[in-house]
Amino acid sequence: MTNEPIRGRRWNKRLAALVLAAVGTGLTTQHIIPLPVLAAQQPVTLLPPAQPTPPAPAQTQDTSRAVAYIYGNVAVTHEEFGKFLMDRGGSDKLELFVNKRIIEEEAKKAGATVSKEEMELALIDDLVGIGVKKEEFLQIVLPKYGKSLFEWMEDVIRPRLLISKMCRKRMEITDADLKLQFERRYGEQRRVQMIMWPKKDDLKSIHAAYAELRKGQTEFDQFARAQANPALASAKGHIKPITKHLTGEDKIVETTAFSMRAGDVSEILNTHQGWIVMKLHEIVPPRTDVTFEKEKTMLEKAAFEEKLTNEIPKLFAEMKERAKPNLLYTGPTDWKTISRPLPALPPVQQATGTVIQPPMQITPR
Repeated sequence: MTNEPIRGRRWNKRLAALVLAAVGTGLTTQHIIPLPVLAAQQPVTLLPPAQPTPPAPAQTQDTSRAVAYIYGNVAVTHEEFGKFLMDRGGSDKLELFVNKRIIEEEAKKAGATVSKEEMELALIDDLVGIGVKKEEFLQIVLPKYGKSLFEWMEDVIRPRLLISKMCRKRMEITDADLKLQFERRYGEQRRVQMIMWPKKDDLKSIHAAYAELRKGQTEFDQFARAQANPALASAKGHIKPITKHLTGEDKIVETTAFSMRAGDVSEILNTHQGWIVMKLHEIVPPRTDVTFEKEKTMLEKAAFEEKLTNEIPKLFAEMKERAKPNLLYTGPTDWKTISRPLPALPPVQQATGTVIQPPMQITPR
């Protein structure tokens, strides 16, 4: 298995693991006391005076197990500290930790390793992918997800790079993959205005609004400004142009947009993000200032990353089937509470191997 460097994926989809060290106890030194020497029955040569038995050395504390001392010599051990941490959230993170260990064990068998330099390059890619500086990442992004930089590097980036390396030999990039990437970036697009209602909204009320917004552009703008999604409302529903071969979105959005003519208003579309109505404003023609050959290197990288995104969960599912994890620790039984879930991580491959697909780009224009 090759260990050539691999850079991290941009996104960019909550994982952390509690690593507990269980250290064995030391053995107490045993002292052998010699049997007494019996004097001879006949007075021959006098024996030299017996030497006093040296005192047994004082027992010393096994400092290899200590994480702290109190009262000078009372050790606080790894086991005690580990139990303390496990009882305060360890059961919630056990599955993530086990998944991380599965990836590490499989990587050993495959001969896959990750260097510190590769991890640092992957972090840079993550920062570029989410569009923040390192200081903002440390002060804003990581606290939002309840993670430290150590956790991000060891529990997100390292497993992601290991499983990415193991996926390499399973993937083949074809010309069809490159042409798909080229058309997605530089092919014909649709500029639309969108109104979205949450899935929980009453469908009867949505149909009533639909009848009004179809009357004209003024009415459509009014509903677009008043919609529940604040990002869409602030941009009056205008989003970045829709391209072909969308990822992470219901195919109906792309199909509908490319079947409309300028000025058309779509039907009410049922998507996993909510109820959507689109108005087509412009058909954007393909770009003619770029060529396939000049963009080929970038297209290969994009195709690889997309296939990697799809392959990682498949590979991890196979790993987990082989490992057959059996989680035993469930945490303390006293004063159990339901903990509030952390916000979802951005779209990065996590230690679980699960890839969170990024949603369709409904970024305001």
